[in-house]
Amino acid sequence: MPSLNSNRKYDFIRGRFILPLAVIFGILLFILTYLGIQKSRSDNLQLLRRQGAALLESLTLSADNAIKANTFFDLLVQEKFSDLAGFLETRPNLEFSAPELADFASGYGVDAILIFDNEMNLKASGARSVFVNINSIYGYIIPAMKSLLADTVNQTSFQFVEGNVPGDVRLYFLTRTSDQKYVIVIASDALFYSQAKENIGIGFLVQNIAREVGVEYIMFQTMEGIIFSSRKIGPVLKIEKDPFLQAALAADSVVWREYESEGAPILELAKRFSSVEYSEGIFRLGIPLDKYYEIVAGYNRQMIFLSFLIFAALLLAALYLSGKQKRIYLDQSYRQMKSLSEKVFESINAGIIAVGCDGRVEMVNRQFLNIFEAVENDVVGRQWSALKFHSIISLDKVLSGEKKAGEDEETLRIPAGSKHLLINTGRIHDEKGDLTGAVAVIYDYTHIRELEESARRRERLTELGDLAAGVAHEIRNPLNAISIAAQRLLGEFEPKENIDEFNAFAGQIKTEAGRLNDIVNRFLSMARDRGKASQDINISDVLDDTIKLVDLGIQRDDIKIVADIQPEVFASVSEDRFKQLVINLVRNAVQACEKMGGEVIIGFKEESESLILSVKDTGPGIPENIRNKIFTPYFTTRDKGTGLGLSIVHQIVEEFGGRIEVFSPEDGGAEFRVKIPK
Repeated sequence: MPSLNSNRKYDFIRGRFILPLAVIFGILLFILTYLGIQKSRSDNLQLLRRQGAALLESLTLSADNAIKANTFFDLLVQEKFSDLAGFLETRPNLEFSAPELADFASGYGVDAILIFDNEMNLKASGARSVFVNINSIYGYIIPAMKSLLADTVNQTSFQFVEGNVPGDVRLYFLTRTSDQKYVIVIASDALFYSQAKENIGIGFLVQNIAREVGVEYIMFQTMEGIIFSSRKIGPVLKIEKDPFLQAALAADSVVWREYESEGAPILELAKRFSSVEYSEGIFRLGIPLDKYYEIVAGYNRQMIFLSFLIFAALLLAALYLSGKQKRIYLDQSYRQMKSLSEKVFESINAGIIAVGCDGRVEMVNRQFLNIFEAVENDVVGRQWSALKFHSIISLDKVLSGEKKAGEDEETLRIPAGSKHLLINTGRIHDEKGDLTGAVAVIYDYTHIRELEESARRRERLTELGDLAAGVAHEIRNPLNAISIAAQRLLGEFEPKENIDEFNAFAGQIKTEAGRLNDIVNRFLSMARDRGKASQDINISDVLDDTIKLVDLGIQRDDIKIVADIQPEVFASVSEDRFKQLVINLVRNAVQACEKMGGEVIIGFKEESESLILSVKDTGPGIPENIRNKIFTPYFTTRDKGTGLGLSIVHQIVEEFGGRIEVFSPEDGGAEFRVKIPK
């Protein structure tokens, strides 16, 4: 029990710490959530920077490739026109007619071919269509031709686009002949050229990238200013006035910063860039952070909400476990107290019964059921007034107030005799003082009464034995003389007259002397036979022989003895005393059947701890008012009885350490049941 109580105490202590531990865990959870949010924000921003840096690296690489592609495309166009000019130069003195030049123009897919001398005089010209105006072409190429003729050392050809009217925008190629005497001018429609240049140009690349979601702007800035931008932006600082741009221009890798542009948060990444087409500058990529902040804020809200949910779930679980621990502790304590109460309730050596205000039986203990020889299911839940023994215990009167609580002595009549009961009744009240029921405590003191009666009986038997020993000694001597004289009279003397009368008187003297001797022997047996040595005997055989002996003495045919004896049962008892026990019990049963005849049924069997001898008759039975007197010496209901037979039986049973019970149903008959311990 101490170990169990200590375990429950430790369980209860552990239950008390569940809630504080849950709170501490919740605080740690919120701290970890905050750190997780910060780490997630940092990681997401770093990921965004890495993606922006990768995009910027791709942009600079694509820009460099676009510039190279533009240069290569210009070289291809120039090579095509140079091939045409070289072919024309093979004609001596470049003598071509207008139709011939028109055919060449049509064959090479150009609009017109013009040939000038060093004085810029038109020597020949031809156009593939009448819609091509030679004069308008002449007006566009004069400035370029002057520049070409003026530089006789470095420049041998020149290429440009001119015109601003749709359909009148052309690409012009000017080249001097190898002998420096002529200038060949080739005019071509610039639509395809312009579209091709636009599609592979860096501006087209920047515009396409800038259209992607998540890009605020892309620009290329040099010391001179903004070269191109994906959209129109407000004033920006020059490179020499912006430390960030200066750092970007000096760095080999991508650099970044966060700032606000027009009230919106921007992540800007910058990388140095230079090419043959542009001077050294910086590519700047702007990524808007408002969506990023919205996503981060949403994620933060989700994390905080999830943390609250986890904490709430944990708190509820902690409260549940704490409550469960307390419930378990209380339940265990209740069970322990209930078990202890039930054990005490059941082990009390007194009957207890409680009824509610409505008179319904609420509880009884085992001793109560034993006293009244009842079954719990037949008592609990039933109205007290409907039970057969309700008249013995006045619980209904105690409830109604007709009778005051207190002690009473009652006698309970049962088939085996009577039970003497001491009954203590009381009323039950709740904490408010309201009546809730009544209780009765019943103590069976029958055994005490039996012990008192047995003590008185032994005392009387002892006194009787001592008296009988003295009286019998004094009576036996003259009794023997009377018996011998009566026997001699019958055997030796023969009167001459009144012989029959003489024999009747002498026989009666002898018979009565024998009966008187038998009475003396019974008296003497109370003192002389007590404490005879026990020996291990076949008690079944002794019982069988004794029954046969008694059966021989029965002079009536309407009284029969029926025996059911278990064979080969051995016990260590006094054989003579056991015979006396059986003879007196059987003789008492036979005497009970003398008026109406009947049967004497004798049973004997061996149980685990005792021997059971039963002698039952079918006589009129034993009245209830004398059952407690039948073992008293000299008590008899027969006219010629001595009242010693059953008292001797009781004395022998006590000598054997056994117990004798008497059963006498209302419809007649009686049964004496003797239990002798092995």
